[in-house]
Amino acid sequence: MRPRLLILILLLQACAPSLKHHERVEERLSLHQYIAADQVVAESQKGYGDRNALLYFLDRGMLLHLAGRYEQSNAFFEKAKTRIEALYTQSLLTHTGALISNDNLLPYAGEDFEKVLIHLFAALNYAAMEKWDAALVEARQVDARLNILNDNYDKKNVYKKDAFARYLAGILYETRGEINDAFISYRMAYEAFQDYQRDYRTPLPSRIGFDLLKTADALDLGEEFERYKTKFPKAAAQFPLQGKAFEGELVVVAYAGRSPIKKDYFINAPVSNGAGGTYLLTVALPKFVARSSDVAAVELRLRQDGSHLRVRLDLLEDITAIAKKNLEDRVARITVKAVARAAAKYIAARETRRKIAPDKNDPLGQLIGILGNVYSVATEQSDKRSWRTLPGRIYLGRLSLSEGTWRGEVRYLGRQGRVIEVRPFSGVQVLAGRKRFLLAHTIR
Repeated sequence: MRPRLLILILLLQACAPSLKHHERVEERLSLHQYIAADQVVAESQKGYGDRNALLYFLDRGMLLHLAGRYEQSNAFFEKAKTRIEALYTQSLLTHTGALISNDNLLPYAGEDFEKVLIHLFAALNYAAMEKWDAALVEARQVDARLNILNDNYDKKNVYKKDAFARYLAGILYETRGEINDAFISYRMAYEAFQDYQRDYRTPLPSRIGFDLLKTADALDLGEEFERYKTKFPKAAAQFPLQGKAFEGELVVVAYAGRSPIKKDYFINAPVSNGAGGTYLLTVALPKFVARSSDVAAVELRLRQDGSHLRVRLDLLEDITAIAKKNLEDRVARITVKAVARAAAKYIAARETRRKIAPDKNDPLGQLIGILGNVYSVATEQSDKRSWRTLPGRIYLGRLSLSEGTWRGEVRYLGRQGRVIEVRPFSGVQVLAGRKRFLLAHTIR
């Protein structure tokens, strides 16, 4: 190994990404001080460094989204997309360093689900601004992004469809009066939510049957209407109560908890010791670990001129479950690379010792062996970087409402129905025949 390369690797190793600022970010998030949280990230840009520029863009985009600065948020999400595309090509030096140290030397390119969620949150930004065409473009890009990602693998990941994005596309098509496309999106969302039930234990949303019936009826699709009537008897019973033309609709998206974080776990891998035997290497691999949340359900309450309405929101996206499964799907690919990395370090140390001190009893050779082992242990860690400002779960609720100004609150409930946190809102203007998006958030 060349001395300069070794020095470069050790210097880069010492520059592991600092996470200290995330504690301050989460303190401010717990108080719903989103602009202050974003300011912490902005002031910590140097701490991210060039290798973690993507994480900087993602954190800024998410925090500005929560702050209601939707245009600024999307500006950072666009930077994140550009960064991801640029990272398809890597420098030879960086990859060489990563092979003999660890993946933290590489620029962070994002997990598959993180690349997808950029489009989802960008779509929600546009929807909150009522820029329906732009929102629909982002929602449709989710499937395109997932197809591109999975085409790169011999075996497709479990995360090959995003049910929330498909359902959101259905809502957006409705806003444009494109009912046929809305029906197709709801049908595709229904299929994806069945996969979500199996893969992530996400319950089928209570609203999906109603949306399929509503759009099938509007398109005069008698056969499909009867089929979904049978599949969703509760929705069929409510169907005559559907919203009227003079009503508007409030779509509430509620975030709960914090995204999972990565931790190391270790496996042993046998390699040749160069003397006819084997040596057990310790190899570090990453896994996502859930961060606890007190929230078990989310409820929306609304008031206007003596009218009181209440609806339970559906869990549409369990980000924690998706993250864990998505990483598990590619663990075999990570393992091959991690074993090769550990083997390269072991062989380099063994050959260096053999060249400098061929005699096994030579104190210098023993010292080199000890230093090689210390280096291997010190540098054997997996890439534990991730988009930490994401929520753990996303809920959604919809209510048809009469025109006017509504007040209310989003209630986060614990497992015994206890109210954990209330996020009040007032002055939400609902217009006839129009949809209005409202966002709520807690890290509890």
